[in-house]
Amino acid sequence: MQALIEVLTSQFWLSYWTLLIIVVVEKNLSWPEKYHPLSLYKLFAIRMAKKVLPSADYSTQQQKISGALAAMVLLLPLIVIIAIFIYLSEYPMFFQGFLLLIALRFQYVLNISTKIANYLSADKKILARHTLQPIILRETDKLSPMGLAKANCETIVLRFSYQYCAVIFWFLLTGGVGAIIYRALYESSQCWNIKLKRFKHFGLIVNKLLRLLQWTPNFLVGLSLIIVSANFASLKVLKTKRSYFEQRFYLLNIAGTVLNIELGGPAFYENKKTRTEKCGGIRQVTLADILRTKNILNLSTYLWLTLCFLGYTFIFININ
Repeated sequence: MQALIEVLTSQFWLSYWTLLIIVVVEKNLSWPEKYHPLSLYKLFAIRMAKKVLPSADYSTQQQKISGALAAMVLLLPLIVIIAIFIYLSEYPMFFQGFLLLIALRFQYVLNISTKIANYLSADKKILARHTLQPIILRETDKLSPMGLAKANCETIVLRFSYQYCAVIFWFLLTGGVGAIIYRALYESSQCWNIKLKRFKHFGLIVNKLLRLLQWTPNFLVGLSLIIVSANFASLKVLKTKRSYFEQRFYLLNIAGTVLNIELGGPAFYENKKTRTEKCGGIRQVTLADILRTKNILNLSTYLWLTLCFLGYTFIFININ
């Protein structure tokens, strides 16, 4: 027993225990949005775009270059500051854990989702629309209760993969530095969303880089949803070529299939209707499906942590 304790508390296991502790802390820590470091970063990204975003008269190439340079100007000082702190820190892993805590910000999305479900159950549609708006890009003022429930389910599935699992993935590969850089790129992409006309070209380079960084974790999230639901018929989604090129479609298609709910469909952006393909199951989303979606995401989190533990165990056995 003493030998086992010594093994599990060795330097090799430190990053896994750091991850486990931060996951628990993030889930229970109430960190107000306005005081969170990512809110400050988003403010810088929005103001940066206002300063350097070329007008519509500029060429597409100029807008792309401007967006890429804006991302570099935001990221380089962040990287330098982090590098200095790590170099001077007496306990680097503590600082790595703090970076992960900043990057692993997802619980507030689940809290908002719970509020929306409560408002819908109390037939407070206007409150539900206003509460949902900050975490999605589409317009919510025309959404019906079913539309609000569907948008709620979609956004927590997508953000679970983009904001949570992808952060864990890059932390395990590159530590807290990689996790915070990935999250900074994600927040930049959200602020310069290419679905909005003015950012169509400006945010394209960051968007493409982000999609590349998200591909593997998104693919693993889809598989984890299939495993925890034990709905292995959903593996048919992997036969669709589109699943490997359109990550949003892949995630929603799998989530909708394992929950047997229809996701996707038309949405309004800047007063214009955008049609996206419906996917997943055949049943329309109900209020109860919000809780079902959150439950399956929780199970997926436990699966990720378990597989990480097994992966660490396998590596440790093979290097000793």
